[in-house]
Amino acid sequence: MILKNSTLVRLTLRFSRSETTVPTRCAITASTVQPQGTSDATWKAAKSYESIPGPKPLPVLGNVLRFLPVIGEFGNISAVDLIKQLRQMYGDVVKLEGIPGRRRCVFFFNPEDAEKIYRTEGSWPSRITAGPLKLYRQRKEGVFKGEYGLLPSQGEKWHQFRVKVNQHFMQPRTILPHVGPIDQVATDFIEKIRSLRDPESLEMPASFNNEINKWALESICMIAFDHRVGCLEPNLAKDSEPQIFINNVNDMFELMYKIEILPSLWKLYDTRNLKKLFNILDNMTRITSKYVNQSKQRLAEKQVEDVGDRSMLERLISVDEQTSTVMIMDMLMAGVDTTSTAVSGAMWYIATNPKAQEKLREEATHVLPKKTSPVTADTLNNVPYLKAVIKESLRLAPVAMGVLRTTNSDVVIGGYRIPKGNDVVICHGLMSLDPENFPDSMRFIPERWLRESSNSMHCTKNAHPFAYMPFGFGPRSCIGRRFAQLEMETLLIKLVRNFRLEWHYGPLEIKSRLLNNISTPLKIKLIDI
Repeated sequence: MILKNSTLVRLTLRFSRSETTVPTRCAITASTVQPQGTSDATWKAAKSYESIPGPKPLPVLGNVLRFLPVIGEFGNISAVDLIKQLRQMYGDVVKLEGIPGRRRCVFFFNPEDAEKIYRTEGSWPSRITAGPLKLYRQRKEGVFKGEYGLLPSQGEKWHQFRVKVNQHFMQPRTILPHVGPIDQVATDFIEKIRSLRDPESLEMPASFNNEINKWALESICMIAFDHRVGCLEPNLAKDSEPQIFINNVNDMFELMYKIEILPSLWKLYDTRNLKKLFNILDNMTRITSKYVNQSKQRLAEKQVEDVGDRSMLERLISVDEQTSTVMIMDMLMAGVDTTSTAVSGAMWYIATNPKAQEKLREEATHVLPKKTSPVTADTLNNVPYLKAVIKESLRLAPVAMGVLRTTNSDVVIGGYRIPKGNDVVICHGLMSLDPENFPDSMRFIPERWLRESSNSMHCTKNAHPFAYMPFGFGPRSCIGRRFAQLEMETLLIKLVRNFRLEWHYGPLEIKSRLLNNISTPLKIKLIDI
């Protein structure tokens, strides 16, 4: 959403005529249609879409000038700061339009409005995003064969794909075969931490962020293939496939941000950034396909009595081979940056809150009597404070600032008419920091998530349930939630069981693009206990 291209002004007119711009008059046309799920009286009583407050676009130029570097009021701020300013300036419902190449959208900052959006999205929620990824997969018909995965697909096509894979991801028992293997990956990472620490300061190197990415990739590959791919090997070469894949994931999100959020002509022709993205996706597709084919070969060589459901690939192949291939690709694409960001934030908050850390260590010592004790399913059923720590760190340092939806029908939200086909952004990242929803909202207080919390003021029982939604809600909620939680819980409980974490630097810095990621070098001090 931050426009930094000096050529924007001369491109604006051309863009305003392209298919990427939603004409203003669409709101008037849509408002004459009887909305689904909204009574005629409610629709008529609501305020018009045009009356939603927000930066007012100029004729022809729209809101371009506001986003120009140096001279624009929004020209030199991050996406997160932009959203914060919009709320401060315009309130709980804000309209943003008149940006070349960007669909108009409405931002919602009230949890009651968030609930209304989720409750009216229907069985096939729409999230019109990841257009470049869909274009890539359409062009690679020989590989994807019409199956584009969960992120870019919409409507019935999305629904059919999600139904095929849902039971293998969303049921609580689905993680059970993976607890032991994920524990082994975490154990190996603990040992690698010891080898990476500075022997005198006991601090991790500035490159520790990348090491956490390696742990995340090794973990998700273990779930996908029940096989190690070597991410945690000592002195992993910079041109190794795991490191290339990690670099590609980081570059992919950066380019997707530049293409989809910043102004871009990618829908008119193959821009330089689109070509870069496609080259990166070629690499990722090649590496993932290699891992998938190797895993299929190992499966074919197994004795019949040894075939089980240890790997996600084994389970998904029972659905169909093409679905399994695309879903595994999506797992690896989405399972590195997100999980590593979440666990990095949790580590920082544990290191900077000694009292919470000691309470967590007491729990860890109880469920893991020895430092080398394995994490089991029973372990994970008896760590309420650990789960509270993770919830609180995700509240303060979310992986994403909000959830995007595209309305499937005319609805009234926040007292305004929102026509069918409009983008809406549910800003959970700011709701979770609002003191009206969470008192002392900027303090790290895991106890607020405990059922037996003695502090009634901080207890989340008093918070609106839709103020905090790190994994989304409804049919289109995060399909990898259970695996991400398994990975995080396993690593963090073993980490505090083996080390005391300390932090001797400044505040945590987060870079906000399509997703948030930790930009602070995580030079955490890890002291053996």
